Amino acid sequence: MSLMADTLFGLVPVASSGQQWVARDLQVVNWGGYDGRHRIRLASTATLVSGASGSGKSTLLDAYVALMMPHTTPFNGASNGAVVGRPRGRDQRNVLSYARGKIDESRTEAGTRERVLRGADGDTWSAVAMTWADQSGRRFTALRGWYVPAGAQRVEDLVAVRATTDADLDLADLAPSAARRFRRTDLTALGLVCYDTDRELTARLHTTLGIGAAGGGAKAVGLLARIQAGQQITTVDALYKAMVLEEPETLAVADAAVEQFDNLTEVRDRMLAAQRQVRALRPIRAHRAAVDAARERTAVVDAVGGPDDPASPFCVWRDERRLTLLRDAEAEHAATARRLTEHAESARAVVVGTEHEHDALRDAVRAQGGDRLEAVERELARAQETAARVRAERARLDRWLAELDASVTSRADLDRQRAASRGFVAAADASRRTARDERLAAYEAVTRARAEADRLEREHTSLGRRRGNVPDELHRARVALAQAAGLDVDELPFVAELVEVRTEHEHWRDAISLALGGFALTLLVDADRVGAFRAAIDAVPSAVRLRFEGATVGVVHHGSVDASLLPGRLDLRDGPFTGWLAERLDDRFAYVCVDDARDLGTHGLALTRTGQTSEGRRGAHGGHGRASVLGFSNTRRLADLASQLDAAREELRLASERSEGVDLRAAAAEEQRAVHAQVAEAEWERVDVVGAERAVADWSAQRDALHAGSDTLRDLEARLREVAARLDTQRQDAARAAVRRDDAHAAWERATDAVDACQTALDRAADKGVEVTAAQRDYLDAGSGVPLSLDGFDGAVRALAAQTVHERALAAAEERAGLDALAAIFTHFTDTWPNPDLGTDPDASYADFDRLLATVESEGLHELEGRWSRSLAQLSGNDLTILHAAIGRSVREITERIEPVNAILADLPFADADHRLRIDARPVESAVVARFRKALRELATDPTSKRTEAEQEARFARMARLIDRIRRTSPDFADLVDVRRHVRVSAEKVDLAGRHVALYDHIGEKSGGESQELVAFIVGAALRYQLGDAAAERPRYAPVFLDEALIKADARFAGRAVGAWRGLGFQLVIGAPLDKVGALEPFVDAAYEVVKTPDGRSRPLAVVGLDD
Repeated sequence: MSLMADTLFGLVPVASSGQQWVARDLQVVNWGGYDGRHRIRLASTATLVSGASGSGKSTLLDAYVALMMPHTTPFNGASNGAVVGRPRGRDQRNVLSYARGKIDESRTEAGTRERVLRGADGDTWSAVAMTWADQSGRRFTALRGWYVPAGAQRVEDLVAVRATTDADLDLADLAPSAARRFRRTDLTALGLVCYDTDRELTARLHTTLGIGAAGGGAKAVGLLARIQAGQQITTVDALYKAMVLEEPETLAVADAAVEQFDNLTEVRDRMLAAQRQVRALRPIRAHRAAVDAARERTAVVDAVGGPDDPASPFCVWRDERRLTLLRDAEAEHAATARRLTEHAESARAVVVGTEHEHDALRDAVRAQGGDRLEAVERELARAQETAARVRAERARLDRWLAELDASVTSRADLDRQRAASRGFVAAADASRRTARDERLAAYEAVTRARAEADRLEREHTSLGRRRGNVPDELHRARVALAQAAGLDVDELPFVAELVEVRTEHEHWRDAISLALGGFALTLLVDADRVGAFRAAIDAVPSAVRLRFEGATVGVVHHGSVDASLLPGRLDLRDGPFTGWLAERLDDRFAYVCVDDARDLGTHGLALTRTGQTSEGRRGAHGGHGRASVLGFSNTRRLADLASQLDAAREELRLASERSEGVDLRAAAAEEQRAVHAQVAEAEWERVDVVGAERAVADWSAQRDALHAGSDTLRDLEARLREVAARLDTQRQDAARAAVRRDDAHAAWERATDAVDACQTALDRAADKGVEVTAAQRDYLDAGSGVPLSLDGFDGAVRALAAQTVHERALAAAEERAGLDALAAIFTHFTDTWPNPDLGTDPDASYADFDRLLATVESEGLHELEGRWSRSLAQLSGNDLTILHAAIGRSVREITERIEPVNAILADLPFADADHRLRIDARPVESAVVARFRKALRELATDPTSKRTEAEQEARFARMARLIDRIRRTSPDFADLVDVRRHVRVSAEKVDLAGRHVALYDHIGEKSGGESQELVAFIVGAALRYQLGDAAAERPRYAPVFLDEALIKADARFAGRAVGAWRGLGFQLVIGAPLDKVGALEPFVDAAYEVVKTPDGRSRPLAVVGLDD
């Protein structure tokens, strides 16, 4: 038979040794209001601690909490259930406030100051201790002490002591050790065993005092703490769940499922991020390769150079190839020159022979009278040339005369026309100045019209982009100042932009504009920023002088004023300067608007509709014709400008037409003058065609007469003409041969010079160490082809030079495109996944991104989709299955393990000797819980076969929704996971035969005494099991502290409640107010009253004392 019973509260012994520890006394030193050492003896049965509210009775009971309970248990839990903050934190009672004896807080000039009983100006210390005794007389004492330095602000600043002893202990004996900050040697000398941690002390307490079984002491102490706090509970169900049932395993299982899912979600997010990162970064290697290739091509092209650098490999390669072609060309030109020289010499010899023949025939002709004939032929040729020249001159004169609609047939006609033309030229020269002045005036008119149209266009465009009617030059100057000062244009308004003439007073617009004058064009600056504004604009040049004024922002505007005054006829635009502007207008421009100038003198400040102002004996008038600059909106001004712009454009068109007309008339006059000037210079001899032709006829007749006089002469002349024609042909052939010879020699010389120059260039390049590498030679040879001639090579070189420029530009474009692509990828990546260690420079940051890509690829997260899917399936198959099973199992355990509690209650009379109390637990499951468990079951049993990506995503979404419902932060969490809500606990009174007599569900329906008796029965029975004494005659650990307990019962029910606790074998320490002492005192064997002195110090007075 097993010696341990498995209950809801853990493993407990079926029987115990009968040993029981009872609290013998409680000691405190410097604890709260208890200044110095205080000790109360506790009865082994029941002890009452009472006192007025605030006297310190709960402080005394909190000493037990400080000694026995974990640090998460709040102090004064029964009296202050509404406190907030961390248990024992700065906002609640804590060890530090108890150790110093905090009274209250007061406000001082330096801030909030605590009023304390001790430790305000120096160190102090505090301690609590309890001594237990068993029925054999064995003693056991546990204590906690704290040394409090003067500057301590937190509990962590204290020096803590944890100790036990198997004997009685007087805390006064700790004073010497406390003075030395609780030195371990001092404590050991007192017979104390010290512990370094709360865990060690707690383990010793639980083991020695028999609190709990099989390591269940923490649960038992937790229940003791809840019992001592004794918060109000309205139902048996809530009572049992709050004070008896521990947190079910389903919460931990659900947390594990959530954690596992969150881990999977994190892996999924990292996996998806890795996939996106890999997709985003994979192109960078191709882009980088393209950039490197482009840079390599650029490097080759740059290294080759171009035709403009004689010391470049390009020029060396060109000169080497060219030198070979030039040497071949030089040899070819040399052979050609020799051959053509021989041909030219032969042709010259033929000419010399024919010249001899021609000279002989010419001598024979002279002998036959040829000298006279030769002279006549010379004069005939001269007359023919003169006639041709005269005909050309006459043709020009006829064209000029045709333009003048005139003609001449004789010398007299020409003289008259020349005189008329000279007169016209003189008159034209005299009118040139007038025409020039007329053209200048026309040009000036066009310039003025164009300038006006441009001005109106600029102003219309400027106003179209902004509000207000301030001229463009002022606006642009304002913009420059605003930019220099770091202000928005709206933060630097003109006064004119903030005021508008009301519609009913529109006819006063010009007058109001004149009255406001320069103030309307004053810039307003926030008064707090004027200094910074002045400093910022000081270096800004401006052709326009602007006035500005500091205005106070935020001044309250109280609305409109009298409409008879100028400010009352204006609307002000809402903004930060509105209130200030309204006050300024009221102060400086409160003109009374009068319709008759005779009324000006009747007011201190007055204004007429024409804009005349009166200020006492002073006044002002004039300035009309300028456009108003006032107004929020410039719609009216834009319409006016549009009309003016149309008119200006029309004026520009007319002026341009007038100017073109003047230009045309001037050009026509100049053309007429030029024709007349030509006619005026004409001479009759140069245009007399008839006379010139007559001279040609006369000389022709003389030549014919000479020929007719001799047949021999005619034969000789015929032969002479034939030889002369042949000689002329031979001379031409010889000349052409000589030209070809000279050209050949020149080409030969040029080829030789080119060879020398090319060789010189190569020699200079060699001296500079310029060489053409094999790679460069291959690149240039491939680009130039294999030209067979020098001309072809020169063309190929020009094409190659252009090709290198093109290739360099292409390589640069490819490099730029690659770098831009890298920069775009890097920028997108850092925008999507911010990382301060990653830049976006395509060169400087590439290694980082390539390393990142390699890292992501090596981690393989982007390829974990299959493994993640299997993990998700495993989650549904494991954690969700465990959760589903845990929910069902925990519900069953609650209902099954309540029977041991009922077994204890079966032996304890309830109300009277004929009745007992029995606890009943019934499962309850709402529709929401049922649907949740169904969804849980479906996901848990979902087959793990392969799914499509869409199906996998859908399943993940379903699981995410379910997991979100079981998170601690979910509003459904408690209803779905906390199985204590799946069970309804009630109590019923039964007779000895187990028959139902009465139902106890809502505790609030019972009287105060009945409810407290019911609580005592239920909680007391449960505590027996928590303490591990299920079947023992009495619990091994007897003390139960009840703060503010049994305060709703009269004497009869209070006695029954105390009897219930005593019947279960517990020792009671009850804290109660003074008005409940009468009900409880008959049932206790020791009673104390706590009193507090006016200075805030507490002390317990024995009302019913015990002997030492």
